[in-house]
Amino acid sequence: MKNKNILFYILLALLLTTVISIVLGYHSFGFTVGFIFAFLSLATGYFYSMKNREYMHQNYHADYVDRLKNNKKI
Repeated sequence: MKNKNILFYILLALLLTTVISIVLGYHSFGFTVGFIFAFLSLATGYFYSMKNREYMHQNYHADYVDRLKNNKKI
């Protein structure tokens, strides 16, 4: 649970740093930090999506096997 909160705070800090640096006129630094933020956000989303897909696949597979067993009994 704490790992998700730490990652959220890192992403939030990168987002705020990007916005503040662009507003203050440090465009190249802001774009660089923004690129890091975008890459980290996409990587995090993809990682949790794959983790969820594996979890859901196990449940779907178990449900499918149970339905096949039940259909054969009828």
